[in-house]
Amino acid sequence: MGQGLSIKNCDLKITMNNTNHHTEEISTERLIVRRGQPFTITVSFSAPIHNYLRQLKRTSLIVQTGSHPSKADGIQIEFPISSLGDKKQWSTAVEEQDPCFWIISVNTPANAPIGQYALLLHASKSHRLLGNFTLLFNPWCQDDEVFLANEAQRQEYILNQEGIIYWGTENAVLAQPWDFSQLEEDIVDICFMLLDVGERHQRDKDHTQRKNPIYICRTVAAMLNCDEFRGILTEYGTGQHANGTPPSKWLGSSPILQQWVASHFKPVRYGQCWVFAAVMCSVLRCLGIPTRVVTGFTWAHNTNSNLSVDEYYDEDGTLLPQDKSARVWTFHVWNECWMARADLPPGYNGWQALDATCQEKSKGSLQEKEVLDKAYRKIQKLETTSISSETQFSFIPTALEEPVNLFIHLQSKSSLTLGQDVPLSIDVFNHSGGEKATQLVVGAQALHYNGVPITQLWKEEFHFTLKSNEANSLQVFVPYSQYRRELGENHLLRLTAVLKDEDSFYVYFAQEEISICDPPLAIEFPENMVQYQPSTVKISLLNPLFEPLEKCVVVVAGRGLIYRQRKYRLGSVQPESSRELQIPLTPIQAGPRRLTARLTCLQLQNLKSYKTIDVAAA
Repeated sequence: MGQGLSIKNCDLKITMNNTNHHTEEISTERLIVRRGQPFTITVSFSAPIHNYLRQLKRTSLIVQTGSHPSKADGIQIEFPISSLGDKKQWSTAVEEQDPCFWIISVNTPANAPIGQYALLLHASKSHRLLGNFTLLFNPWCQDDEVFLANEAQRQEYILNQEGIIYWGTENAVLAQPWDFSQLEEDIVDICFMLLDVGERHQRDKDHTQRKNPIYICRTVAAMLNCDEFRGILTEYGTGQHANGTPPSKWLGSSPILQQWVASHFKPVRYGQCWVFAAVMCSVLRCLGIPTRVVTGFTWAHNTNSNLSVDEYYDEDGTLLPQDKSARVWTFHVWNECWMARADLPPGYNGWQALDATCQEKSKGSLQEKEVLDKAYRKIQKLETTSISSETQFSFIPTALEEPVNLFIHLQSKSSLTLGQDVPLSIDVFNHSGGEKATQLVVGAQALHYNGVPITQLWKEEFHFTLKSNEANSLQVFVPYSQYRRELGENHLLRLTAVLKDEDSFYVYFAQEEISICDPPLAIEFPENMVQYQPSTVKISLLNPLFEPLEKCVVVVAGRGLIYRQRKYRLGSVQPESSRELQIPLTPIQAGPRRLTARLTCLQLQNLKSYKTIDVAAA
């Protein structure tokens, strides 16, 4: 080093800095800080420094990121050490000085590019590496574009690693657990690998773009699907696919991201909308952008920009695979992330919609966004004044001038447990002044969550005559034996009723969608659990079917309770009997801890359960 300045070592004060920057759960062995907030280091010298002020004037710090850092590219910055740092830009100040050491405060600007940085000390003509650090977005900093004022929301949308993803139907919302794992130490490195790979594919070498959360969100979203280039996940289509993991089997994001890296960035098989959204949430939370997973039900997916979706049915009420691009999805899952939007007119700061699921490129404009925004507010107003949660569809596909002589109403339970027959109640009314000869066709069809039909499972036909102002009520059942084999991964059924006026040939239609739920998987904790003390958890399954559950396998996971995932083979569970599994574990972390269990067998593929216990500190 220069005269009078010989570096002995540098203490990055990792424990203190990471705690101050809310990154201590990510690592206690490497420095991970958030932009717009200072961190402190101590530089110790091999020999005492007596000419402090003179030495200070010719000493500076350098920070650099990227594979080829340069001052011209704006990813290598040199700044002097002073007694008073400028908090709006890269700066450093000596907080305490001694002949044998300096305690230095390093300030990062709130708009600095996120990334993995090297920190060097430049004295005279020599450079010395003091250490490396990772820089993330900072929702705790008021000057950061991702600043979120509410502490409870910061805890939830940045630091919470365990969440719930909703699915099912609008009248029967179901919940499945998901482990976001964004604070696991290897995830932060994978996130920056993801940005590197994405930028290489887009031939974008400008690392200064990483200061912009909009750019980061779009890059991550593009990397999640495989339509553009070698992304993280392959979308699970409507057919059966081998050599991969069905979307319903994933319990969290970490195994997906780790598999992507281990396979040298080959897309992981398979994902559907909730998997894309969950992994997106993990990556953005890890990088410091407040993010949440959102589910919408009865969700129109349209590529024609006309705000309408046409569905085609045959004369018996079977949904036809006519238009595969424009459909009403039973549910769809996407993300919202919090940030300021200086690129848009005032009023657009806050939660931003972001969809990583593979689909067509957006051709929308800001004007279209404003129209859709007004329509959304109008729909919200209508929803708040609605007095019924039932969804009914009826139409006459001919001249609108024809009077409505018949009316049909279809109703069923919104959700049922697997093994039960599906009850249907159909009410038919004749409002005309004369007698009507009618034909009624009732059917059940298995459905993918994105509205694509799987197969017709059951159909029954009735003929009856209705007198003027007469009503007829029918109770029918879809037998379990008819839907058990081809129910589909999401366990969704579309029930339809088609009523034909045999005199005029006018047709009246009603439909409803229901969820078929798996039997419960019960988790039972001991009354008290204490950190580092061995315990046993009991998992039990009741088989409600009239057939054995064969080749049963239970997978359990729980951060702080067990290490990674464990797999247990249960064999067969006989009809209408139960089976218990004793799981020994020793919790290593105190506080609320969640255990998740997933059972698969020949008859069931998506049976998940979870339960949380408060582990007492040792």
